[in-house]
Amino acid sequence: MQPLPDLTLTAILDRMPVARLALRELDDEPAALPIVFARAAGALWSPIDGKRKRGGATLGRLARLERAPRVMLVLDHYHADWSTLWWLRLRCDAQVMVGEHPDWAAAVAALRDKYPQYQTTPLFRDEPILVRLVWTSVAWWTAAPDGLTRWLAAQPPVPGTLLGAGPAATPGG
Repeated sequence: MQPLPDLTLTAILDRMPVARLALRELDDEPAALPIVFARAAGALWSPIDGKRKRGGATLGRLARLERAPRVMLVLDHYHADWSTLWWLRLRCDAQVMVGEHPDWAAAVAALRDKYPQYQTTPLFRDEPILVRLVWTSVAWWTAAPDGLTRWLAAQPPVPGTLLGAGPAATPGG
């Protein structure tokens, strides 16, 4: 399988509405949770937003990320037509950003552009917190050689996003 072109990777990241964040619990057990994210300034950004949270889930997630910042994001597409199946796995370094960061404005703008829901849902829960995810490697698979191309062609572009380069994407298994 050929390396995944950067433009294909960024197009997928700009169009996928959700990813699964895999991290380690405080007792080293694996955990995964769905997150929203947007790409800006060479990284992915996920807010601790105003959606309803279960108990101390926010603080627990942040404590886990601070303790073990090496995480994985999984994005995938399932369909009854199995020739269109694909998945993408990004190994990332996570950093909890509280308050301003040089790329803060770009990250907030990208999140608001990607998710119109932030017009009615607060982007931040209390104190502004973003999780910055910098991918260090990419693994991917598709059931058919043109599976990603067909999926991308069927997706509307996300308003306000710019295609840009991140780390080179390589195939994996």
